[in-house]
Amino acid sequence: MANSNNFFTDKNAIKTIDLFRVIYIIVAILAFLLTEAGRYIYRPYIYNNGINDFGIADSIGNLGGIVVQIFFMLAILNSQRKKVFNVIGFVTIGYIIYEILQPYLPKGVFDWKDIYGTFIGGVVSLFIWFIINKLFENKVIYKL
Repeated sequence: MANSNNFFTDKNAIKTIDLFRVIYIIVAILAFLLTEAGRYIYRPYIYNNGINDFGIADSIGNLGGIVVQIFFMLAILNSQRKKVFNVIGFVTIGYIIYEILQPYLPKGVFDWKDIYGTFIGGVVSLFIWFIINKLFENKVIYKL
């Protein structure tokens, strides 16, 4: 194989367990827990008390879910620095396209708030990734 690189990762990175890969899976798990807390605690509280939270309760699944998906993919693929942007962009745009196609899918419901939530979640993921890169130095833990 002359070129083992692809759009999201490369052959060596996917076979390496490094500090960033571990951090990515931890972020994915924490984002999942926060998203579920938002769905089952925050959303009912907002609805029951008639609080206007500018649609956050309505789109909490998309906002948090996209962060989970992005960091889960980063953990699986172990994407290197330049390819992280490909993953974040691909997942975010993919979910926005999926939301736009909702009216044409069985039982699909289109909601602008979900598009906003997805976009904001993608931007939040990018910021989290920048913070991880600023605070930590990547170190190889295990290489296959």
